[in-house]
This record gives sequence, structure tokens and C-alpha cells, in this order.
Amino acid sequence: MSRVRKFLTELDDYELAFFAKFKLPTYMKETQSEIKKYIAERGIDETQIDKLISANPKRETENGKVRCPRCSSDKIRTEKVEWTKNAGQIGYEDEIASLDGSSGKATYKNQVICNVCENWIKDPNFEKKKTPFWHYIATGIFDIFAR
Repeated sequence: MSRVRKFLTELDDYELAFFAKFKLPTYMKETQSEIKKYIAERGIDETQIDKLISANPKRETENGKVRCPRCSSDKIRTEKVEWTKNAGQIGYEDEIASLDGSSGKATYKNQVICNVCENWIKDPNFEKKKTPFWHYIATGIFDIFAR
């Protein structure tokens, strides 16, 4: 049994739906085919995926546990990464990290990613930075005046 298939067997239907919607496209085509085959074996199709995502009952359980804000799964991974995006930030921790960096000493922070839907919960280096709301407003205003 492949490592991916073993992981998939540990997912409930709700987690599998989020996995299919958000993480499946991150795999190579051959692995995607294997995953799609497994999802079909479990009796889940596109319509059911959307229904399972909208009905996810995990949203209201075990508040004390660290869970993904998108899919509510507790299957998350934490990785220590070198904090590289600290220059120009405001705060005591940022200043210390900047000073350490200038002397060649690395500062590490936790990067937290959901294993089910690949949502980045903590992204200290802003690698998966989302486009801010203000960007869309500024673009809209620019488009109006550019005409």
C-alpha cells in the first residue's frame, strides 16, 4: 500500500472531501489518478464532495484542540523553519530576530500546515500570502480611472 493511500484510509469522509477539493491538485498526475480511484472506491463523487464540505460537522467540536480553520481537521503538521521575513517588521521579537540575522544567527519559527486541505495556518515567512482585500479595492479604483 502506498504512503498516500495509507494516509487516505485514515481520513473520514469529510476530511477526504476537503482533501479532494484542495490538496489533490498538488500531486502529480499519476498520484492524482490513484487518489481519484480510491475516492471512487469509497463511493464519493463530485456532488458528494461539495455536500460533505458544506455539512462538515467537525466545525463545532473540541475547541481546545488545534484544528485547521478551513476543514476543522486535527491532522496538521508543524515544521520549524528559518524565519527570513523579519526585516522591517514591528515588535520586540522582530527586532531581536533582525539583530540575530545581521550577526549570522538564524531564528526559527513554527510553520503550521493542514495535512488534509493544505491550508497554511501559520506562515511566518509569508510564503502563501493571500492577496489582501485592499489590493482588490485599489485595483478596482485604478481600473475606473484608467479608462
